[in-house]
Parts: sequence; structure tokens; C-alpha cells
Amino acid sequence: MTKAIIVGSTGVIGSKVKEILEGQYEVVTVNRNSGDYKLDMADSTAVENMFKEIGGFDALITTSGYGKWGSIDEHSIQDFHDGLNSKLMGQVNMVMIGRKYANTGASFAVSTGILAQHPVEGGLSLGMINAGLEAFVRGAALEMKDMTINAISPSFAKETMELMGMDSSAGVPAIEFAKLYKQAIEEGKSGEIYYAS
Repeated sequence: MTKAIIVGSTGVIGSKVKEILEGQYEVVTVNRNSGDYKLDMADSTAVENMFKEIGGFDALITTSGYGKWGSIDEHSIQDFHDGLNSKLMGQVNMVMIGRKYANTGASFAVSTGILAQHPVEGGLSLGMINAGLEAFVRGAALEMKDMTINAISPSFAKETMELMGMDSSAGVPAIEFAKLYKQAIEEGKSGEIYYAS
């Protein structure tokens, strides 16, 4: 059976990705505090050790990574570094190190976000991180000849908005984003940014 690694499988979107892949894939779950493997993506040594243990795989999906939400005045320089180390470099680690262990033809799907294209107050560092990831995906796709890499750019999931006490009427159900991750690893395209319509 095709092996798929899901990083962030307990999150709002990641749990839906796991739900739609189970049964069709041998799913390996990776989270900070639970799952088949516990991992901090920002720790490149731990990432390498995890891939050594897992061995060959066919798909890697990351739905994880931290970035600060807050106004420009609420951001310290360290807040920017923390987000870059977690959501940006954490996912770059997963691809750069993971590709050494991936099977030929493997697919990678990372998570960016709509703030890269549509900035809002409070989303400064997340927008910067997302835009950087999208540039990485487009560049890496040119060189990862025997593999594919894509990004999924979610807007706010309905469930996340509800958890944050926001009006969720404009939110997209997380399952719709999960379908995009499945499409991204199965469609055969590379260097694409997938948006929920």
C-alpha cells in the first residue's frame, strides 16, 4: 500500500486529511506531542532521524507550523524568527530532508495560506511566511525532477473560526481543504498553489 506521512494530523485540517486518506494509504501520523512519531519540524536533526526510521514513502503532507497573529506593534523581531523557524523552515526541513528518503515519484504538499495574496491586519508575519513557502515550492518544483511538490493555500476553516469565536459564516469546511491535499499528491502536477474555490 502507498505510504503517506501526515504532519499535523490532529489539527483542524490535518485530521480531515487523515480521514480521507485512511483506507487508500498506509498513513503515518506525525505531531508535536502525539501520533506515530513526535516531532518538532524546526529541529533538522530530529527530522532526519525520523525519516531514517520511517524509510521510503510515497507522499508527505504538512499541515503544521506556527506563526504569530497580531498587529505590527505586537510583533517582536523574535516573533518573526519563531514563525520562520516553525512554519517556513519546519516545512522546508520536511521537504529538503524527506526527499532523500522518499520513493521515486513521491509527492510533497506543504501548507501556506491566503494571507500571502490577501494581507489583513494581524496577519503580517503569517503572510510573509506563506509567500516565502510559495516561492520555495515553485523553485523546488523546477529541480525535483522525479518528484512533485505543491502548496495548499487555505483561507480560514469554518471550524477554526468557530474555535476562535469568530463569525464562521464565510468559513470553508476543513474537509474541502483536505480534498485539495489529496488532489495535490495524486494529480501529478508540480509547483502549483491550490486554493479552495
